[in-house]
Amino acid sequence: MAFSGEDRERAPATSVVVCAYTTARWHTIRAALASAAGQTPAPLEVLLVVDHNPELARRARAELPGIRILDNEGPRGLSGARNTGIDHSVGDVIAFLDDDAAALPGWLAHLLAPYADPDVVAVGGAARPQWPTGSGRPAWLPATGVLDWVAGCTYTGLPTALAEVRNVMGCTMSFRRTVFDAIGGFSTRVGRVGTLPLGCEETELCIRAHRQLPRARILFEPRATVTHQVSVDRLTWSYLRRRSWSEGVSKAAVSRLAGTGPALAVERRYVARVLPAAVGHELVQAARGRPANASKAIIAIATALLATAGGYLRESARRRSSSVPSAAEPAVTAPATAVTELDIRHGPEALPVPANPGIVYRDAQVLVRDGRWALDLLRLPVTGTRVNSEDLRLAAPPTRPEPGSWTPKVSVVVPTADRADKVRRCVKSLLATDYPDLEVLLVDNRPHAAAAAALVELASGDPRTRYLAEAEPGVSRARNTGLAEACGPLVAFVDDDIEVDRWWLANLVAELADETVDCATSLVLPTSLDTPAQRKFEQLKGFGRGVRRQVFGPDLSGGGSQNPFTPGQFGPGGCALWRRSTLAGLGGFDPLLGPGTPTRAGEDLELFLRLARAGGSIVYTPHAVAWHEHSAEWAELRDHLHAYSIGLSAMFVRHLLHRPGDAGAIAAVVPSRVRRILLARSSPRDDGSAGPGARLLLEQLTGLAWGPAALARSAWRARCRWSRCP
Repeated sequence: MAFSGEDRERAPATSVVVCAYTTARWHTIRAALASAAGQTPAPLEVLLVVDHNPELARRARAELPGIRILDNEGPRGLSGARNTGIDHSVGDVIAFLDDDAAALPGWLAHLLAPYADPDVVAVGGAARPQWPTGSGRPAWLPATGVLDWVAGCTYTGLPTALAEVRNVMGCTMSFRRTVFDAIGGFSTRVGRVGTLPLGCEETELCIRAHRQLPRARILFEPRATVTHQVSVDRLTWSYLRRRSWSEGVSKAAVSRLAGTGPALAVERRYVARVLPAAVGHELVQAARGRPANASKAIIAIATALLATAGGYLRESARRRSSSVPSAAEPAVTAPATAVTELDIRHGPEALPVPANPGIVYRDAQVLVRDGRWALDLLRLPVTGTRVNSEDLRLAAPPTRPEPGSWTPKVSVVVPTADRADKVRRCVKSLLATDYPDLEVLLVDNRPHAAAAAALVELASGDPRTRYLAEAEPGVSRARNTGLAEACGPLVAFVDDDIEVDRWWLANLVAELADETVDCATSLVLPTSLDTPAQRKFEQLKGFGRGVRRQVFGPDLSGGGSQNPFTPGQFGPGGCALWRRSTLAGLGGFDPLLGPGTPTRAGEDLELFLRLARAGGSIVYTPHAVAWHEHSAEWAELRDHLHAYSIGLSAMFVRHLLHRPGDAGAIAAVVPSRVRRILLARSSPRDDGSAGPGARLLLEQLTGLAWGPAALARSAWRARCRWSRCP
């Protein structure tokens, strides 16, 4: 390959470096080298750096005359190979081209032109995807190009003309030699090694250049274009997840070296502006008759976002834990929060905190009541063994329904699966309610387990209780079984780890005395906030929605001020009363969702969403009080949050498959959910509930990302049961 020197006086002397690690790319390596050598103006030299592969080095020296062949003199990986090329090159500008990229005519000329400005220290170009022969862009990859970075190409959101940027893209970039002389080469602590899709070494270098060279300008020139070969393995969902996860890992490494501000500034703008625009484009495509592809593209966007965040958090947590002598999770040393009640009819004089050995209470969560009615929920200080309740300042009390004389029969369905001790307390509280006409349907979802005998005995202890068996796993199936056997016009569903208040059922029924109300939900409070994990559970996933009574009406279906796509606002589905006719019209709970299935949760939220979109009405009443036993240990909390997040995203995908027109509203919920998770982690930690925050965050984000796959597994299992597959 001979180089012409006629243009060298008008452009900086340039060395082009190509790094390679495998003979499997031999044809693309040759194409990359030829495309670099054929540029006008021609480069001063083209170098091939072989990354610790003797076979590839021998073949290159034998078959590539005129190319300088170098062995990587640094550690294995792309950063070490590039640094070797820098050390042996002689050009004033050093350009880098990937071994699976081919430079188009004019590539080098466009890269070099901006160097007429002495403040320009780096110029990068654009990369177009070259899809495999016989294949095109996969249907799930958004046509806007918003995720083309997954394939190593320019993505939507980058400038469309010459402009300053934070960093250049590794497959097509150039630097002045003086940059490396001043600040050093690529960091070997980040970057790709072999097939592991890590990266960001050029990002770290550019951030370092901005910091150490105050006048430095780094430019993006989209006319300096290369085609980047996309291999078949990069067209799969698994590669999307792995590449996105690795991108997050790389960003965490860069953040550690350069700080989170510079390392993530561009990414924050991308998430806030570019991704919503891409979702809007997919909505237009759905409206034009391509809902399936639009749904796949939106799921791909969410998967990439969440997997990247998951990789970032996992690597951040790993690096923090490696710098701490002990990785043990915190013991119960922080002052705890007591949980108690205060009835103003009895006065505030005596309000002791629970007597739990070894636990010191600094404050108390106090439910203030006026008999059967809730007034307020307060945090009050604790002195010694008593709550300081003398100077109560209550907010305006929530509105109350008319008590009335309507007391129809109510069937309370309690699904359970091998948890006899928990469900015993639940059933006992239900039978103790101040309501004259109820039946309790105890649905055993593991009727062949050892606990079945105890459940049969429990049901036989009171004539108002019946035992039902549902062998097919899943809380949705168990609830539907209970619904089919219910005798009352009103049906309540209560989780087996909940205990209800004396007036709970009477106050729910009072809400449904209004014939326009389809469902009423409850104020569910923690039974204990003794451990840090319980306090964190209440912060992140507490079931209470405050003491303001809320009515969600038919305007939910028409896009009013209340958003039906945040169904958690309606209250807990595991402690709710429904009109039986409404449930029949909706078709009951979706058997693909909920505990006992791969989706693990989401069945109650999905039913709320269906009701809202059908124009139904829901009342959240703080007067129907119940108590939930929160996860006491960190491991339990992580598992619970992970399960909830899987169910949440699975629920939205399930709804999207039935109503693709709702894709835009659902896609908007995913980023907002991520923001809430991140804000919860960064909120002030003055309650002793800090704990392993990054791990909790990771469980939630990975759960959201895994939801669609879990839904697919749930559907497959259902089909197998239907066809009697082994």
